[in-house]
Parts: sequence; structure tokens; C-alpha cells
Amino acid sequence: MSNQHNSTSAATDVGEFITDLDGGVFDRKLSIALSQVAAAAVDHNKTGEVTVKFTFQRIPGTMQVRCEHALKFSKPTMDGKAMEEESRATVLHVGKFGALSLAQPSLLDNKQTSFEEGK
Repeated sequence: MSNQHNSTSAATDVGEFITDLDGGVFDRKLSIALSQVAAAAVDHNKTGEVTVKFTFQRIPGTMQVRCEHALKFSKPTMDGKAMEEESRATVLHVGKFGALSLAQPSLLDNKQTSFEEGK
């Protein structure tokens, strides 16, 4: 693991990150997927699965990334399973130590205004 931009002092707020994705739609869909898979696992006494995948790509010339967020779930049914898969993307700002946010870091508290100390 690289030491570049490694810190826990300005880590991304995971709850806020999830809520920011796709304007809150990802959060809602993840909640529904978790509940449906858990209920189906209990109803059918079989295993279900929820998979979340994040892919980050820098937007050239910016301190922003395009975060592709994929949600895939498989819920058991009486005779098999039902699956859904969706992938969308959200543009996020990258602040100090890689802190991700929907808002520009300069609009947030001073801890996230710059990658460089003292600016």
C-alpha cells in the first residue's frame, strides 16, 4: 500500500458518500436490495447475495473523479433465484487525503481545502 495520500484524519464519510451517489437513488436502491435479499433468504432458507462495486476515474484537468457505482443482487426464490444489476455514475470532488464529496472542498470546512499542508 502506498503512503501517498494515506491518512485517517480526513477520511471520506462513508454514510455521506453513499447518500451522495446518484442524488440519493443509490442509497435507496441498496436499502431495498439488502431488505429483499434478507427477506428472501429467510423465506426460502437459501443464500442470497448483494454486491457493490466502485470504479474511480480521474476527470482530466480537475480534482474530480467519475465514480461508477454498480449494484448487483441475487435473491433466492422457491425454484431458483432472481437477479438484478445496475450501474450508474456520479462525479465527485477529491479533497485533502482523498476525501470524496459532492460539494467542492473549498466550500466545506478548512480540513479539506487543499492537498498541500499550509495552503
